[in-house]
Amino acid sequence: MYFNIHCLNQMKNSKNKNFVCKGINSALAILESNRFNILKINILNDGIAAREPRVKNLVGKHRVSQLDKDQFYKKYSERRTQGIVVEFSGALIENRLPNFKKKSNVCLLALDQIEDPQNFGQIIRTADCAGIDGIIFPQHNSAPITQTVLQVSQGAFVNMPLYQITNLSQGFKDLKKNDFWIVGLENSIDARSWYKIDYTGKTVIVVGSEGKGLRQKTIKNCDFKATIPMKGKINSLNVSAAVSAILFERQRQLNKD
Repeated sequence: MYFNIHCLNQMKNSKNKNFVCKGINSALAILESNRFNILKINILNDGIAAREPRVKNLVGKHRVSQLDKDQFYKKYSERRTQGIVVEFSGALIENRLPNFKKKSNVCLLALDQIEDPQNFGQIIRTADCAGIDGIIFPQHNSAPITQTVLQVSQGAFVNMPLYQITNLSQGFKDLKKNDFWIVGLENSIDARSWYKIDYTGKTVIVVGSEGKGLRQKTIKNCDFKATIPMKGKINSLNVSAAVSAILFERQRQLNKD
């Protein structure tokens, strides 16, 4: 079962758009998922990936080009490939959320105006490591899903549902009807320390950009506000670091027994 939350239809080119991912972690995640159409795999002869047993087991099912150093580095001038590049196509964004009504400890992460693709990619990677059930982000004022986002995520995008919606505020209202609590990470006087909030139930954790924070209309939809007190002279964390702190606090709460 699914319920609508005023979601954007999948990007017109989402199903047919071609992407490139580099490195062993990303390559393995893509090849193991069976979600995508694998267009081409380029491997550096006698490179790290060519000697990796897991890569050898997976690439045999696909079209593979073995390239010597001159060929490989002429095509991929940067050296951060670990000797493997996968070209693929497929849909990366979902247009509706599952009905979580029968689940008791679902946690979603919502991004409010996260426009830096490096941060977006790192957040996807962290969310996957922390067992988050999906990431919500808006159609406007958000980093799109780009090569940079995918690369920084180190293949985590394969296992992390990505939901792009047209209106975060309306989305939060719909989620509340399905018994979710909305927790905004916001450095304000009335916010509670991040470890004093219970994240073990059905929760949406909302984070904003480092420069702008959460928008006022987003804050109005929050049931609780959480803050991470700063002890140094710099008064803000990188957003991906703040996400790590709050998501792994949730894991601590889930595992404390």
